[in-house]
Amino acid sequence: MRVEILLGSDFPLDKKNKRVEVGEIIDLPDKIAKSLIKNKAAVKFDSKMKKKRARNEDGSFKADDPTTPENEAWEEQE
Repeated sequence: MRVEILLGSDFPLDKKNKRVEVGEIIDLPDKIAKSLIKNKAAVKFDSKMKKKRARNEDGSFKADDPTTPENEAWEEQE
């Protein structure tokens, strides 16, 4: 299953630890992908999705403001 990583992490893959970073799109076995999605560390990748993590002027990730209906943490990719 293809997933987009939302939270950088290490996980076991093929008897080695695999490191993935935020924004990476990676093919994973269904069991690992579903676990990451369940723990909100990844989302199922949709090739039609054209969004990326929004950043502040200093380069840090922008947080979502829960008081607004839109999610400011993501922006349309150019």
